[in-house]
Amino acid sequence: VPLENGQPHLLQYDDFPPLNLRSNPNIIKPSLSIGPILPIELVRNNSTQLPYSSIGKNQKDNMVANKKVVPIPMKQVSYTNGVPRVQWTEEEVDRMNCIKNLQYAVVGKFSYGWTDLKELRAIIPQQCSINRYCKIGILRNKHALIRFDQHEDFINVMAKHIYYLLAKDGYSYTMRHLIYDAKFKVEEETTHAMAWISFLNLKPTFFVSESIFPLPTAVGKPLHLDMATINKTRPSCARVNVQVDLLVVFSKFVETKIVNEDTKESRIERVKIHYDMLPKYCLHCKRSFTREEIPEKGLDSQQGEYGEQQNKEAKKELENYQHRRKRNTKRH
Repeated sequence: VPLENGQPHLLQYDDFPPLNLRSNPNIIKPSLSIGPILPIELVRNNSTQLPYSSIGKNQKDNMVANKKVVPIPMKQVSYTNGVPRVQWTEEEVDRMNCIKNLQYAVVGKFSYGWTDLKELRAIIPQQCSINRYCKIGILRNKHALIRFDQHEDFINVMAKHIYYLLAKDGYSYTMRHLIYDAKFKVEEETTHAMAWISFLNLKPTFFVSESIFPLPTAVGKPLHLDMATINKTRPSCARVNVQVDLLVVFSKFVETKIVNEDTKESRIERVKIHYDMLPKYCLHCKRSFTREEIPEKGLDSQQGEYGEQQNKEAKKELENYQHRRKRNTKRH
């Protein structure tokens, strides 16, 4: 694993190439939903369908769509047991996020100190490979809110689990990033994270965007494909970057059903789902852990038998990762 500023990287750039729409104009992305609504919620709603026809739209189209969000009506104050209260719906809160350009927002968490805000605004875009404009401000103690104007910048920053920002004083400040939503709490890390998933036995016939993107909605919110899938240079499997809820029990496969309309015959095929670089969430600590950070005592991921199974899988995944890391070190 390569080193930078004396700190280890958790991801290989060869495996997770940064997006650059200027050099790769044919990158395919699914259309974006407003706020934290996942596509699986839209799929379950029979009156709403995912607009896959707009997958190839550029960022300007997305920005124009954001400006057309229905305004939030003015609310009246009500009183409950003498306490004033203003009430909104979840759908209205999602529209607020879109109006304030928070659908591409990331919270940078500095657990071990940070430099001043002026320097953060200078070094974060430079050292996190942010190509376009972004707004950086103090959200809460040890938390900085980063708003991106471009979807590819949001994807690039979230591709790594941790950053070591080198400041003028010579120190490297650790920044972990969290996906922002309206339910964000300073004392608790969000359960939402980004992960790569692979469909190992998916046939190349289904490598078109309209076929691939419905599959990961069984897991979470699909964001984009990797370059090998887009360029069709790796027909053995398809890889998709997905926003997931770490508290959900993840499916190990998804079924596809093909129906012959003439004979009414059908066949069902199971597509295996492989999860790459999936963080684990501890309900006791209220934070997520990478494979290197998993405590020896395990994680309180879920109550009961599922929590024990998560701990076993996490420890096994850590052992496999450490073995591959030692093997790569010997090669170099």
